[in-house]
Amino acid sequence: MTLRNYIIVCSAACALSSAAQTADSIVWQQLEGITIEQEAPRKLLRGDGTGRLDIDARHLGEQVTLMGSNDPLTLIKTLPGVATTNDLQASLPVRGGTTGDNHFSSDGARVINPLHLLGLYSAFNPAYYDSYTFRDGRIPSTSPFLASAIMTADSGLDPDSVLHGSVSAGLIESHGAISIPVIAGRLSVTFGLRGSYLPLLFPDILTLGTSKLKYGFTDFNGSIKFRSGQERFRLSVFADKDEMSVHEPNRGGKAGNMGWKNRAASLAWNHRWIETTVAYSQHSNTFDMEESGRRIDTPSKIEQISASSAGNLHGYELAIHLLGRKASGQNGFGAGQSGEVKIGAERRFAITPRFSLTGGLSLGAYINGSYRIFLPQPHLDAAFDLGSGYSIWADVARLVGTDRRIEESTAGLPADFWICSNERIKPKDVWAGEIGMSGPIGSTGIGINLSAYAKIIRNETEYRGSLLDLSSADYNPLDDVATGDGYAAGLSVSATKQIGRIRGRLNYNLGISRVKLDGTDDYIPTSHDRPHDFNANINWTAMKGLTIAGSFTYASGTPFTRAKYGYMIGENLICEYFPHNSSRLPAYKRLDVAATWKFNSGRLTHALNLSVYNVLAFKNVLFMFTRYSIEDGIEQRRSEMKAVIPSISYTLSF
Repeated sequence: MTLRNYIIVCSAACALSSAAQTADSIVWQQLEGITIEQEAPRKLLRGDGTGRLDIDARHLGEQVTLMGSNDPLTLIKTLPGVATTNDLQASLPVRGGTTGDNHFSSDGARVINPLHLLGLYSAFNPAYYDSYTFRDGRIPSTSPFLASAIMTADSGLDPDSVLHGSVSAGLIESHGAISIPVIAGRLSVTFGLRGSYLPLLFPDILTLGTSKLKYGFTDFNGSIKFRSGQERFRLSVFADKDEMSVHEPNRGGKAGNMGWKNRAASLAWNHRWIETTVAYSQHSNTFDMEESGRRIDTPSKIEQISASSAGNLHGYELAIHLLGRKASGQNGFGAGQSGEVKIGAERRFAITPRFSLTGGLSLGAYINGSYRIFLPQPHLDAAFDLGSGYSIWADVARLVGTDRRIEESTAGLPADFWICSNERIKPKDVWAGEIGMSGPIGSTGIGINLSAYAKIIRNETEYRGSLLDLSSADYNPLDDVATGDGYAAGLSVSATKQIGRIRGRLNYNLGISRVKLDGTDDYIPTSHDRPHDFNANINWTAMKGLTIAGSFTYASGTPFTRAKYGYMIGENLICEYFPHNSSRLPAYKRLDVAATWKFNSGRLTHALNLSVYNVLAFKNVLFMFTRYSIEDGIEQRRSEMKAVIPSISYTLSF
């Protein structure tokens, strides 16, 4: 007699009530047609011992929900080595790299810009995806071209057998997703939608000086999954759009519109040991501002089409990546087309029962017009199992990024644009190494991870111009892009507890990021340098279904270039500046708190979340600037974020 359609829950009622405080993940086991379900320790984060960090989408609610949303990048921003950004900044520097050095993807299609404007949310709908993976180091040779971290968001390949989904409604944004089985276990469709409406309920919360901002975004995801025997197929689409308007009626008037859009689609085919993906991605910027008769209008776009295959054959991890890219530059400056190919292989060798070596090599080629370069990238990782859950490792690899983001603003504004590497601004070339150890602290349930990293960086860039320069249509921003070589180094410490009533993470990074630009004699801090970066997160299950969470962040201020003095020529303010990045903003501090009450009614799960962003109203400086007025003359000013933002959201899962 076959019992495949029945589920036997192997837990007594008393065992479930006690285990519910420490476990809610499900482990499935197949025994002669009987499916057994049992509780296993829930873990939001899982490492595989190779530097890869898996994030379980089901447990994102255990972190402090930033403004009511369980956003995956909110979690990633708290990890050691991922630099804290100032409020309202859409950037994600990792281990001395820039945001443009990272590689993000949705179901195999690259998301060229994964953040929404202001940096409050990412473009990844937390209700849509099943899992996320993240690597800030120990990058394997089978990865595509990149110069820093890699993150993937995946909605799964297997068609769903039952109708399920969730919807979350909040004061600031709402999101939801639903999966519909057309043929159970063989064909299903999934849709996800997300939107923000912050100005509707908080019309005066977003201000810069006397400027008023109106802002909103939308995300859309969709997929069709099909299975025939051992063959699995998935067609996915991804789209997002950010729109912001700026209005200031005083002091000569200011008005403008800015934003960006991502469009992506992918087709994945899993055949036995190999998975093949064909994908298209497009990212476009709008930056149209007018103030006192000056107008800046700098649209830009980058798009790419790619094909990749990866799999494991006889113990070897193999991958091939083909890509064509086209960039419009900014006002035509930096426009270009490029093509690249990368073939990589990697394998782990067990030298002894406790000691292993993982070696990999990729061979790549890049072409942009007459500029051509061959890019071999070796990777070597050594790991030693000390027993009792402890391990140590050492890793070295060459990383190369073939597209370059020109960051005209440290805040990640849509004035930033992308170019294809060329003879003038070459691919970013990084030799990255790290050593580390990990293991438990006795029987406390706390795991500790300690790592030291170092990078030697070639072809680093820093923009030394001004956004006001963009008011001239003849201005070439690449003339103010300085290149040079640099280095980054740091020490990361993290302690994590993921079981019990009290769970949490402590993360600290001590790091430096330096560059010596061509034509200069000294190393200077890069724009994203943070010597000290600390994050503490704690979650307390006060009672069954009720979780109280808190998150505290402290980070050194970022570098900026301070004006020495200014003078007026006609109606124009002319400033003289100290050396580039020679000053530093005040330190950044923020405390967030949240409470979530979750309960069931039949097959439905309800969750009510209350959260407060910046509950202590710290006045964090966004940036420093120089301005002129008839009343006050020339003065140094600073823009501060001091808002306390409460939010409430309700989530229904089925």
